[in-house]
Amino acid sequence: MPNDLLRLDALNAMTAADFAAALGPVFENAPWVARNAAGARPFATLTALHKAMLAGIEALPAPALADFLNGHPRLSPETLRRGTTAESTAEQTALGLDALDAEISARLDRLNAAYEARFGYPFILAVRKASLETLFATFERRLAASPEAERAEALAEVAAISWMRLLDRVRAAPTGSVSTHVLDTVRAAPAGGLGVELWRRESDGGMTRITSFVTNDDGACDHHLLGGGDLAAGTYEWRYDTPTYFARHGYSTTARAYLGKVRVAFTVWNPEEHFHVPLLLSPGSYTTYRGS
Repeated sequence: MPNDLLRLDALNAMTAADFAAALGPVFENAPWVARNAAGARPFATLTALHKAMLAGIEALPAPALADFLNGHPRLSPETLRRGTTAESTAEQTALGLDALDAEISARLDRLNAAYEARFGYPFILAVRKASLETLFATFERRLAASPEAERAEALAEVAAISWMRLLDRVRAAPTGSVSTHVLDTVRAAPAGGLGVELWRRESDGGMTRITSFVTNDDGACDHHLLGGGDLAAGTYEWRYDTPTYFARHGYSTTARAYLGKVRVAFTVWNPEEHFHVPLLLSPGSYTTYRGS
């Protein structure tokens, strides 16, 4: 996690002008969102700060909301050639919009024009977490939405974009953590004695092992991991040494070899939350979901 991120206590202590300057770029071409939120301080969490900023947008009358949505740049190579905000430039470039071939660029232009003619503002998508395939699939689906439904979806994307930009600037409150719990569905009992590793995907695509442990008699770790502010947004992976566990309990070689070491990837969107990953395990299958 970068060491130069602003701290919430520092933001809370700033003058209103400095607060607005620090957070002005979070919402595209709308520094007034940060100015309005300054009066709601102090904020105990980044989540509370974000909610206060979104509340200012949700309270806008229809004409002002339309102006706000129109402040977002079109997702296109032409936008990048003409120039836009540093944040949008980085996000669109990371998606590859600066390197589209003529055919794909023309397809994107057609979709942009159709969308703007239908809804009256640019198509908005949190492209930092998208691929070109996701962009086009989402574009085509949303073109068929009602104006009311599309406005709600556009605002949900604004929330996603602004949340990622906030995380670029401000250190999250140290309230998040991760945990896992494994049940052996054949034995109808917790999977105690199971080797587990937690890995994190780095920005270059490589994986870093964070920790390893053996589950206790309840099929879990004795404590939550990555607490105290060590949890960062990103992709993580639990790795479970199921072949060794199955061998210990007498499952045949054929049965224990089928799954191999089970891996469960999950994404931390808000590092102020707790992310619990339960695993229901048998030699032939496993089930996982986001727990509480």
